[in-house]
Amino acid sequence: MRIVLYSFLCVLCSFILTIPTASGQVKLPGNIRMPSGGGGGGSRGGGGQSILDDSTKNVYGPHSTLHFYEHDILNNRDSVRYRVDTGLTNFHRWMPMDKAWGKLVDLGNNVTATRSLFFQPREDIGTQLGLRVYDAYAIKQEDVAYVDTKSQHTELDFMSGPKKTSLGTFAYTQNVHSRFNFGIRATRLTSNKIYGFANSISSAALLGKNWTFLAHTSFFSKNKKYLILAHYRHLNMKVAEQGGVISNVDEAGVVDKYSYDGAARISDNANSWERRHVFHVYQQYRLLNGFQVFQQADFQSTIDHYTDLQLARGLEKGIYPDPKFSTEQTRQDIYYKLLDNKVGIKGFYEGFNYRAYVRQRFYGMRGGAQSKNETGDPYATYRTGLKFDNIIGAWLGYYLKDSVQYLTAEADLNLAKNVEYRLKGELNTRWGKAGFQSIQTAPDLLVQRYLNNHFDWRNNFDPTKVQTIFASLVLKTKKIEFVPEIQIHQINDYIYYDTAAVPRQLNAGFRLLRVGFNSGIHLNRWNFTTMGYLTLNDNKDVMRIPTAFASGEVTFDFVYAKVLFIQLGLAARYRSSYLADAYMPVTQQFHLQDSTTLAQNVVVDGFANVRIKRVRLFFKMSYLNQGGNFGLFPKGYYVTPNYLGLARSFSFGINWPMFD
Repeated sequence: MRIVLYSFLCVLCSFILTIPTASGQVKLPGNIRMPSGGGGGGSRGGGGQSILDDSTKNVYGPHSTLHFYEHDILNNRDSVRYRVDTGLTNFHRWMPMDKAWGKLVDLGNNVTATRSLFFQPREDIGTQLGLRVYDAYAIKQEDVAYVDTKSQHTELDFMSGPKKTSLGTFAYTQNVHSRFNFGIRATRLTSNKIYGFANSISSAALLGKNWTFLAHTSFFSKNKKYLILAHYRHLNMKVAEQGGVISNVDEAGVVDKYSYDGAARISDNANSWERRHVFHVYQQYRLLNGFQVFQQADFQSTIDHYTDLQLARGLEKGIYPDPKFSTEQTRQDIYYKLLDNKVGIKGFYEGFNYRAYVRQRFYGMRGGAQSKNETGDPYATYRTGLKFDNIIGAWLGYYLKDSVQYLTAEADLNLAKNVEYRLKGELNTRWGKAGFQSIQTAPDLLVQRYLNNHFDWRNNFDPTKVQTIFASLVLKTKKIEFVPEIQIHQINDYIYYDTAAVPRQLNAGFRLLRVGFNSGIHLNRWNFTTMGYLTLNDNKDVMRIPTAFASGEVTFDFVYAKVLFIQLGLAARYRSSYLADAYMPVTQQFHLQDSTTLAQNVVVDGFANVRIKRVRLFFKMSYLNQGGNFGLFPKGYYVTPNYLGLARSFSFGINWPMFD
């Protein structure tokens, strides 16, 4: 099947090369010439194809397929529109780890649990469920793009990578008329097991299966007084949990710590499954010029299961604590629902944008330990009951004429029993930005109450308080951009999972300092992009972050035969050694551990991004520096204790947009 698919892609590329089209040329920095219909950069711009006369077919293109985001509408920037991204830059970064430039940590393979390598304070108040390890694979509200297209637009993606990882995407948008648009996007992402007894056996070889689906629509009234945006987004994630790899030992007793063919620590009958549904609507009505009423509403549903039908292996290898109900199997069920409704007023006056609102949240969680049965086997259920938050908030922004420079201030207050609040101010200019945030958030529902075959806790923790100061400075010439930045966090009453994977609270405060930079150098066809961070932490007992981190790439762009646009590049990332958090699959939480220090490592990738007309392709070889005859680099590396990172591998992908 894969051979047939690869052959089809080759024929497709050849077909594209021979399609006669009317084309113009646009110039990009470095005197690189791009074909018609191609943008030169990100979603905010790029060169689009000019509209041609009725005698040609190429009337529509990136210039006629625009999109916008809800936060622009909310902030009274109704006319802001973005073009379709048709650039080559970063096209090879197709998985969450790559898109984050290595600032995410997973379990060594695609479609597994992830966490941020760095501390990120929350930016919203209101009690949350506490299941976040699959967030990187879900569609986020702020990423939903509403279309403003003058034609049909279809987009097809296919990516193939290591261990039979594959991603397929189908997206379609349509304008009913100039004020009414809708669209859908469906993506399927799968990967196979790196190690274990069933790493190459049909369906048993599957490690992760991910489905995401998005349906969205927008409508503006004829007089532009009323508008409504609505979408539905869905996540269906199923992962075969492996618990890490068991290192091979030869006859002489020598341990091979990089045993990519080793056995898994958990049986093949263990898996996590999570399904999310989110229905969202935003609407506003203009009563007077500069004055509107608006509403945002969400209904969310999350179902999460963990099952291990052969518990003995996980117990033997120390993955699970001692069982409470059954020594044969574990079953955990979590059900969560949330109704979040915000109603307010907003508008603008003499350069100022303002917003004030009332927000109500109704939510609840119920759980089950083991499965209900009529055979007398023990099981238990529990629930939080219906809870609610009453939140009031305000936002004020002052924008200069170019809308790039602005000053904002916002405040939120939760009037519930555990008082939550958020205060934030930020100044953005062309020379840099600076800001401050103070936030107090309630403990997650999972931290407060949890019960299953291995854990049982009830906690009444205090809210966590985080004060953050951040700043950056833009130092820029015609060809060089260097942006130093700093973040200072003061964290009090921090909640974490200890070495036994049980939640604890530190009833004290500690500081976290991160200094770093982002830089870019553009020399004709050569481009260098680099970022680096140094983190200083005065309490490594409860939070572990590598002291040094760097990530960057160098690319060379050129044109072959006037129609083939190529970007060749090398990318690398570095992380210093540290006591990385371990992963507990039952609770889906990363937790402290003191037994394994991950060695410092460097990973180097080589890639080529290509565009032919409007079709983009990439070819990538990951982990070029694995092993080597001279022993300069190790034979592998760990990204999470017991979880090996991917070995050297090849991947490729294609994106084919159609605009009519």
